[in-house]
Amino acid sequence: MVLTTYRQSSSPAGTAEADLIEVDYASLKPRKPVCRAKISSAKRDYIMTVAPDGGWGWFVLLAAHSTLIFREGIAKCLGVFLPTFRDVFETSTSMIGWISSLCITFADFTGLISGPLCQRFGCRPVAIIGGVFAGSGLVAAAYGARSMMHLSWSLSFAGIGLGLALTPSLTMISRYFDKRYSMANGLAYSGSGVGILTLAPLSQLLIDCYGWRGALSVIGAMTFNVAVCGALLRPLHLSTGMKGQGRRYQRLPSNNDDTNSIDSSNDIDDDVTPGGGGVSGDSESGGGCCKFKGEILALSLFKDPSFLLLMVVQVCGRFAYMGWLVYLIPHAIEKGITPMGATLLASIAGITNIFSRALHGILVDRKILTATHLLTIAAVVAAGSLIVDPLLKTFATLTIASLTYGLASGVYFPISVVVVKNAVGVEKFANALGWSYGFAGIGRMLAGFITGWLFDQYGSYDVSFIVLGLVQSVAVFLMLIICCVEYHRKRRQL
Repeated sequence: MVLTTYRQSSSPAGTAEADLIEVDYASLKPRKPVCRAKISSAKRDYIMTVAPDGGWGWFVLLAAHSTLIFREGIAKCLGVFLPTFRDVFETSTSMIGWISSLCITFADFTGLISGPLCQRFGCRPVAIIGGVFAGSGLVAAAYGARSMMHLSWSLSFAGIGLGLALTPSLTMISRYFDKRYSMANGLAYSGSGVGILTLAPLSQLLIDCYGWRGALSVIGAMTFNVAVCGALLRPLHLSTGMKGQGRRYQRLPSNNDDTNSIDSSNDIDDDVTPGGGGVSGDSESGGGCCKFKGEILALSLFKDPSFLLLMVVQVCGRFAYMGWLVYLIPHAIEKGITPMGATLLASIAGITNIFSRALHGILVDRKILTATHLLTIAAVVAAGSLIVDPLLKTFATLTIASLTYGLASGVYFPISVVVVKNAVGVEKFANALGWSYGFAGIGRMLAGFITGWLFDQYGSYDVSFIVLGLVQSVAVFLMLIICCVEYHRKRRQL
């Protein structure tokens, strides 16, 4: 004999709290629960109608902030280690500088593969593996580097790890924040300035106390915390079905839920992988290898002219920033500023950079300016401060120029990520972010070589800074084109 009973006898039939169980009293063995599948109100347990804009998102923001502390701070740390590496391995400064730059260069270009990896496997595992790679590479450089080749391989491995960890962190911010996204993204990017200001002096202190191997091993051990930050990236599943009604998310069902029988076709059209996008079944079955690779790398992004222009804007901005960052101090000394005063210029610019990164998002979130307009203004200010630099001769005027460029660059790079996200959408943002860092890496590589070559040719950094300003002006021109395109597009929609 089979009777249908309630698990909790006090619960009335037809409510979401009641679970029906069919019990075979002949064998006294409970059968599979069946009631949850019939309760329409159970859908509320799976769907979040909008992005959280807080909650666990603040921990995701903290994870991204901490990841950027290590990503940018380690690049500055290796500059502190540079004289020691040169003496230990008995090589030239240029060779050691090139090897040290491998770490951040590989971090930039790893973005090209970290986006697709997030699409396939999710953000959390990619970030955790990246943190493990980064820490392992630095520890291997500390204990295993017996030659220049060993050092270059270890630092490259660490750079790959840092690149793998960054894209998932920034991608998850775009999924947890919507209305506050610009502010959250700026707070995350402020970690770059914090890392530059804190890890470099810490590295020097560790070198004085433990030697270069001990110091590098401590920095490597600290970098393993990037993997812990990756563990904080709790996945949200994006639903793209409710167009025009905000972003919707679907949580992973528990083991006790009968998900096959819940009809959510009215709420969800497509399930997207945790990283922010998915690969359709057609790409793996009938689309062919080329189509599959194209979807994985999101090559369709380059069909959008605005995305192409934004990538060139990234190259120009990173080129100007890296040239300014590397040659600011020697340029100031060339103008007659004391070494201590030149270092103070860099510190002033770094502090203003942190504040502008952290606070600029308020302007966008409160609709005072659009992200595109703010990026254009930042490009104009940055280009102007670089072009007029050869006319500045005193410490006071150079301080104003450094403060101005620090503010502009602090806005430029975080808000460019917001503009990219607005251009491509959340679904393809992970891939777009990877391409963005890849193109930025091109600008980073070219900056050091070209500006140094101009100094060798003309014997002055003035020409180099004029070129940096002109390259930044190209970004201004392209941003004006993008603003015009957006204006006409909105007018057509009215």
